[in-house]
Parts: sequence; C-alpha cells; structure tokens
Amino acid sequence: MQKSIEALQLAYITGFLLVILVNQLPGQSSLDSVARAPVDVNILFNYYTQEGDHSAVTGGIGTEELTDYDTRIIVLIPVDSASRLSAEAGFNTYSSASTDRIDSRMSSASSSDIRASVQLGWEQDRPESGQSYSWGMGGSVESDYLSMNLHGSYYQPVKEEQSALFIDAQAFFGRWVLYFPEELRDTVQPFITTDRRFSYHLNVQYQHILNRRTTLAVSTGVSYQQGLLSTPFHRVYFPGEELPRIERLPGRRWQWPISLRLHYFAGGSLVTRFFYRYYLDGFGIQAHSLELELPMKLNPSFTFIPVYRYHRQIASHYFQPYLGHQPDATFYSSDFDLSGFNSHKMGVGMQFSPARRWRWPGRKSRGELTSISLRVAHYRRSDGLRAWMGSMMWGWAF
Repeated sequence: MQKSIEALQLAYITGFLLVILVNQLPGQSSLDSVARAPVDVNILFNYYTQEGDHSAVTGGIGTEELTDYDTRIIVLIPVDSASRLSAEAGFNTYSSASTDRIDSRMSSASSSDIRASVQLGWEQDRPESGQSYSWGMGGSVESDYLSMNLHGSYYQPVKEEQSALFIDAQAFFGRWVLYFPEELRDTVQPFITTDRRFSYHLNVQYQHILNRRTTLAVSTGVSYQQGLLSTPFHRVYFPGEELPRIERLPGRRWQWPISLRLHYFAGGSLVTRFFYRYYLDGFGIQAHSLELELPMKLNPSFTFIPVYRYHRQIASHYFQPYLGHQPDATFYSSDFDLSGFNSHKMGVGMQFSPARRWRWPGRKSRGELTSISLRVAHYRRSDGLRAWMGSMMWGWAF
C-alpha cells in the first residue's frame, strides 16, 4: 500500500508539473519567426460502477460490487514542425466488496486500492514521405502488481495516401506481489513457481478510402503472455473438499483478434461507424463483437453520438462455476470473465467543439478550450453483471 501511495503522489506531482510547464512555455513571438504548433492538453475523468453475484475471489459466488474513479492528464508538446513529446500521468482509485473477501475481516485494506501510472513518448513525422513513427515507455503500480512497458508504432501511407499501413507493438513486464486467500496462506501451492508476467502484443492495420463517403480499416495481430497468468487470490471450490484451491491457469497464452471497421458518410449530418471483431485464444475462448455508432452533427459545435455494442463469448476450457470442476482437473478457474455469456452495452455521447474558443482565465494565459466530450453507457451481461460508466474529457490548446 505504501508503494501505491508513493506512486499516487508521483502521478499527482507529474501531472501538476506538466500543466505548469505547458502554461509557462514561451509565446509564439519569441521563437524567431518560427510558427509554433499549439500544445495539446487533455484531462480525462472516468467513473465505473458494477454489481453482480459471481465474484472470482469467493469461487464464482458472492458480490462483485465495485466502484472505480480514473483521472488522467495527457499532454502533447511540439518540439519542432515534425516531432512531438507526449506525456501522461494518471491514477485510479477503487473500492471493491469482492476483493475485501480475501480476508474474513470486512473493511480490511483489501477493500480499496490505488493504481498510478506514468507514460512518456516521442512522435516523429517525415513530411516528404508522409511516414510517422513513435516510441515510448512507462509504468504503473498498485498494491499487488507492478508493471513496466515499452511501445512503438509506424505509419506508412500507400497509393497517394488513399491507403495506409499502421503497425503497433507493445511489451509489458509485470510482477505480482503475492496475496493468497486467508485460509490458504499456510498451505503449499507448488504450481506457483514465478511472480512474473510478460505480455507482448503486435497489431497491424490496413486503412483504405473506398470512395468519398466510405473508409475501411482491417486489422489483425497476435499477443503472447507468459508467467503467472492466474490471480493468486481467486478461489476455486471442488465437490467434497472442505478448503478451496487457488485458481490455476496455464503459464502461456496466445491471443488472436481480427477486426473490420467501416465508416460511411450517409449525407447531411449523419455518419455511420460499424465495427466487427472476432477473437480466439489459447484458453479456448472465442468471441464475436459488433458495435455501431451514429454520430449526428446537431450544429457546427455539437455532435450527438448514440452507441450500441453486442458481445458473445464461448467459455474457456478451464472455466466451471462454483463446485463445477472435477477433482483431477489440471487447470481451473471460476472467474466468470472466462465464462460463456452475451452482453449488451448501450450509451450516448456528446461532443462540444466551440466555434469561438474559450480562453483560460487570466490576461496572460494562452490556454483555449478546444473540446468537451461526455459519454454515459450501461452494460448488461447474461450472467447477471450490471455496470454503469461515464467519462468526461476537456481538451485545451496552449
């Protein structure tokens, strides 16, 4: 917990210093007649709350009640006409009745947690060819998990910019701080031989302008994970056994998604955004996702965005509900995120882009409001999970 508090303080300080730095950058007139692109600052706040009765912490039964608050500051600073520095500081706090059941003592330290993260990156354009690339690194910390990451991307226009190829790669290096259910802390768990988790992701996307009204994007990739892929404090109950076991999953997992995105300008003020995704992984999960957005421009400043998403998932080979596993099972989990289910997500969004930008208070300040975005959505899953989520983002240019 002490590490989480220190990381939270670091995120606060980093974000605060970024805002001060942006507001103190020299004005355009002092850059020797070289036009300076604006510094973009986005402040994002997310709220999420859920309820259900299939907690993995208590073996697939019990409350899943959780509330999460997430705040992020994202800054994009131009260094010259072709390169930019990006920085992000964020933290989220949550309270969870589910993880509070790690111990028998209610309202313990496990009932809430803080996660803090920092990301730094560099973006570079090549105007003569239209190419661009980026790279970066970052890290996050919470009470039971530490993570560092590296990422890089490359963008290449094709056929006189009618098409484009985008490649993105990420690597995550994580370490568990092992917490076990209270009643199992004195037992032997011989299958846990590491506290590390490594994840590698590669995504390739091809974008193409079909005509003046229609654009198409096809993407695919592969992910590979290795290490401790189960959660040490997830219980699994077996018939005839007094004590539960700890969730056990294979130490390797591959994931393969493929998706199609189609944007169609229907005319007037309506755009249709269609998205389909197929997913398959080494745990036996298969999933289909369909999403539809219908942005409608109400006037030059306001855009209204209804959203609907449908998801269908086939269960993992290793999932069974409470008391559903065979005693001789090699791998087992009662986490309903690995189960078979259908889900629906329905929401609306509103985006405001002022025709005349509102300036940051203060005569000497150059800050201007560029956009405000609001989103609210409701999520329903066939296993009984219900969730509400909302987000707000303020965009500023300095």
